[in-house]
Amino acid sequence: MKLRGGVNGNDLDKAPERYAFTWTGKRDAIRLLNMPTDATLKPCRAESLHFDDSHNLFIEGDNLEVLKLLYKPYFGRVKAVYIDPPYNTGNDFVYPDNYARPLDTYLQLSGQTDARGNLQTSNPETSGRYHSAWLSMMYPRLFLARQLLSDDGLIFVSIDAREVHNLLFIMNEIFGEENFMQQLVWQRHAGGRSDVKHFATDHEYILTYAKNLHSIGKLRRPLTEKEKADYTEEDEHYATLGPYKTRGFQAQRQHGGHLYEIECPDGSIVSRHWRWQQSRFLQAKRENKIAFKQNQNGTWRVEYKLYQNEAARVLRSLLTDVERNSHARAQLRHIFKTDDVFDYPKPVGLIKHLLQFSTDSDSTVLDFFAGSCPTAQAVLKLNQEDGGNRQFIVVQLPEPTPEKSAARKAGFATVAEIGKERIRRVCQNGNAGFRAFKLAESHYHTETEILAENPQAYIAQLENTIDVLRDGWRVEDVLYEVLLKEGYPLTSTIEPAAGLSTNTVFRITSPDSEQTFHVCLDAKLTEADVERLQLSKDSVFICRDIALNDTLAANLALQCPLKTI
Repeated sequence: MKLRGGVNGNDLDKAPERYAFTWTGKRDAIRLLNMPTDATLKPCRAESLHFDDSHNLFIEGDNLEVLKLLYKPYFGRVKAVYIDPPYNTGNDFVYPDNYARPLDTYLQLSGQTDARGNLQTSNPETSGRYHSAWLSMMYPRLFLARQLLSDDGLIFVSIDAREVHNLLFIMNEIFGEENFMQQLVWQRHAGGRSDVKHFATDHEYILTYAKNLHSIGKLRRPLTEKEKADYTEEDEHYATLGPYKTRGFQAQRQHGGHLYEIECPDGSIVSRHWRWQQSRFLQAKRENKIAFKQNQNGTWRVEYKLYQNEAARVLRSLLTDVERNSHARAQLRHIFKTDDVFDYPKPVGLIKHLLQFSTDSDSTVLDFFAGSCPTAQAVLKLNQEDGGNRQFIVVQLPEPTPEKSAARKAGFATVAEIGKERIRRVCQNGNAGFRAFKLAESHYHTETEILAENPQAYIAQLENTIDVLRDGWRVEDVLYEVLLKEGYPLTSTIEPAAGLSTNTVFRITSPDSEQTFHVCLDAKLTEADVERLQLSKDSVFICRDIALNDTLAANLALQCPLKTI
């Protein structure tokens, strides 16, 4: 038998089969993921707020290139990721990744190169690669996000029905189907939209995955202020456990309980099916965590004490009691005093709800489709409410705002400018702030710049790049590029070394590990200042290659680990 298309049925039976999910362009997406970046992150103090005192980060740039730069310093350090990526509606903003030179598209868009770029493109359903283009955009970004998550970290991805099935497939591939936690359903509207043909859509989805499900404990959300009001009674445990309320101790169903007798205060015996095993009950009774209450007819009720500090609510997959889209629009209106400055924002309360059970008081939270930055505001608000010290890293492309839009009329040329201004205004009444960075070309010359085929021209180009640093470099910019390459976070401390007479040497210290290294960007090193540094085998020293002569290089290599630029 021969099947249509010339495939022999016997050959088809012999061919190995396996489950797989693929699409047109997947190989290119993987190739782009593995392509090293030629970019760096430049500090922008003028656009920051309390730059030196803050550990929060706003990064303007193509999020794929930014994630590659964050890979080394933030590997395994992010506790929660929340993203609200483009929903691929056909008119959405699409990231058309440049497979040859990934940085070029961003540099054109942000005006750092001569050619102006415009990434506001549509992805019509008539295109043969309608779903494929979206999947190719998402795949490398999700892959890198997983690398940044801590072993007990969670990722939340908002999406609608159009791509939720495809998103499930690629997240199963990247995170593992065994780490799928829930497909949350968020009620975004109270009554659904009326401009639909068949069904009013009043919900979206939030796919939730763990980096490693076995490292996740039992998730619970803390009580709201309204829920705390039910805890009104006090006993000797108040100092540590807070007030309590009581709950019935009898099991709801006989087959789910434990049958034994309980002696009441007057000596009478009550035999029921109870919630706990008898050993646990007796321990709680000894600790005065059991309450006996008498009914009007003289019989006894057995109840257990539920303390406020130990109470938490079971998480629900249906989110109907958190903020909706109307709240998100009202929040932006309150901040900017105008309507429609940003389309389809997510409400702060929704993201705060997710962070309440997925982060600790000192966790790092990442959002690399930051938009108007509700995630940053959610982190700041949660810290304000519970006294935490969470840090955010938000990344946003400088997507141009539409001409004649409310945002453009309000003075915002890009979405990134909206996000930064939102954070500034939210921080006005507090001490919080953020460090702003922008994606930019590396300050280092690369091998690809030496393109001349003529031997004399080739030699001339080599001579022009003896110093690896490009013309016009700034000290602080290069220091941040060096610390990123060394795997140090962007919140590292940079301070000049004291006691030197000729050279300027900077000591860079990681805020978490207290690890340090020294950098000198001078064109020439003096032996006297090198001796004053008192470097040891544990002291990494980095300097420009042109700053060393052979003798000094040999002596430094004997004293400490030496690296050159």
